[in-house]
Amino acid sequence: MDVTVNPTTGFKPIPDLVAYGLCKAYPMPGGTLLLRNIRNGKRAVVQPDVYAALISCQQYLTMDQHVARIIDDSPDMQGQEADIRTVLQSMLDSGILRSARAICDELKGRNEPAAQDNHDNKPVVAIITWERPEALGRLLKSIHTNCKTDAYHQLYVIDDSREPDNIDKNRELIAKFALDTKRSIQYFGQTQQQSLLENISRQLPEHEEAIRFLADQSRWHDQWTSGLARNIALLLSSGRRLVMLDDDTVCDVHDPERSRPDITFSNKPREADFYSDQQEWASRKAPLNPDPIARHLQCLGMSFSEALNVLGQGNLKAAGFAQANATMTADLQADSPVLMTECGSLGCPGTNSNTWLPDMAQTSIDRMLASPQKTTNALHSRMVWAGRSQPHFSPLPNMSAIAGFDNRQLLPPYFPILRGEDRLFGFLLKFIFPTAVALDYPWAVPHLPIPQREWQDKDRNFTPGASFPLFFSEQIPENSLLCHAETPVQRLNALAAFFGDLAAASDEALITTHRDAVLANLSAQLSKLGKLLASTGSKSEEWKDYLEQGIEQLGKAFAEASLEDYQLKGQPRSLEGAELIEFWKKSWGGFAAALEAWPEIREAAAEIMGSS
Repeated sequence: MDVTVNPTTGFKPIPDLVAYGLCKAYPMPGGTLLLRNIRNGKRAVVQPDVYAALISCQQYLTMDQHVARIIDDSPDMQGQEADIRTVLQSMLDSGILRSARAICDELKGRNEPAAQDNHDNKPVVAIITWERPEALGRLLKSIHTNCKTDAYHQLYVIDDSREPDNIDKNRELIAKFALDTKRSIQYFGQTQQQSLLENISRQLPEHEEAIRFLADQSRWHDQWTSGLARNIALLLSSGRRLVMLDDDTVCDVHDPERSRPDITFSNKPREADFYSDQQEWASRKAPLNPDPIARHLQCLGMSFSEALNVLGQGNLKAAGFAQANATMTADLQADSPVLMTECGSLGCPGTNSNTWLPDMAQTSIDRMLASPQKTTNALHSRMVWAGRSQPHFSPLPNMSAIAGFDNRQLLPPYFPILRGEDRLFGFLLKFIFPTAVALDYPWAVPHLPIPQREWQDKDRNFTPGASFPLFFSEQIPENSLLCHAETPVQRLNALAAFFGDLAAASDEALITTHRDAVLANLSAQLSKLGKLLASTGSKSEEWKDYLEQGIEQLGKAFAEASLEDYQLKGQPRSLEGAELIEFWKKSWGGFAAALEAWPEIREAAAEIMGSS
């Protein structure tokens, strides 16, 4: 609960945060506007200058902060602070502004314990492995040491390897794990995967093409198929909660350096800190319950209010919405389901290049620049902590090397090929469940690819790679706002229609949309790097060089993307131009059909796994 203090003590109560949003504006005779809050139905008639000021108040801030921002935007209003505050207070009283403190009260719900899973609904744990026996062996050893494996319904290792030698080594590792632990573990390689797909296809012969599209490695043998392996995990766990692990993680828990219990809500990126080697963060190892799988299950599948009961209702305060805006909180409810859980990482940040640093929150950039050693670490070492210092809810899942999924609900399938499958899955999930949230826990697990690598000069190249079709995943949130369907199945069908529409688009429309997205993205990146460079001053010459190099590279890419003869290239790299467009049209059409068939495919998989 927010603290209220008797004024006679001399202490001031913690100020509320308020935001404007979720309102429609209708011009009226006489030049005024009718504002109507579409969430609560509240109305107010305002002058155009008041409406213009409200537009700048969409982030949750204190009244004083809003007043200061309005004056910064309109310096001619200097000296009118009291009048601005009076107007804002009237908008809050009339329900046009939304109070973060009121949201907290709505979300806390009743203080009742969450229902516990019975023995028949134990979770499934799935490890996704790909050509990395050494990493898989390390992960299995950490599971043996730290995890309570008898709490699982089943532990699977889903092998997406192609090399026969690696496949044999993975089988041997799993057999040794089963012998050493006396626990059930199932290797799920190509033989097992094909058997599952054949069984599902026998039940649903009319959907065999969709089944193969989503989960048949032989169909996509030349592509990166991390999404395909994740679809296998979803099929194996249909009707249960699932914890999915990448093979280059370690099942261990490391606490943040500055842990806080207060809960936050936003879509802001994780915090980051930088180290020269593993020894610098070894002291964070949690002395109690180093089992990240059990920790993921703590709140997975609960409602928001149930999760608050676990995390501490008093830890949700108005200040926790300081990085959010009214649009983000529009669908947040006490019964919003926690469909995914995530955690931070220690080690490799999981990116192919070192150009993600400008996307960090400003607090992380300031922390990095405060120490020359940390700046050097950020630019040269892959020893990164990327995580949260406190429990954090987000409207969209991010990416996590160990993640939890409430697969009792109609989760979407992954797009089976190419990288970026996590981000796309998050957009699909939010489309189907608009009120859902992801919980990012305030602890991290080691993420240590083998062999260990340092950042190279080539990893600091901001020039975007071949990126067609860059735009399509970003269009999903926009289409979600236009979808009025209510049930998950209906919304899944709406998603299928979206992908079907892409498949039917003309080549010219796709090229134009892609080019617009490329130019908009490059322009935004140039603006961001320019602002960072201007604010750096004399803090770090190394950082300035990094930003200047990025601006030069992005400037050249921007010029090339605007040319008449811009070359259309993307993924897969073996295709370009018309052939590349045709590949994606067929892929979007296949995914549209797979989305329509997905509920039946899930049900068939659940029946098969239940009888096996």
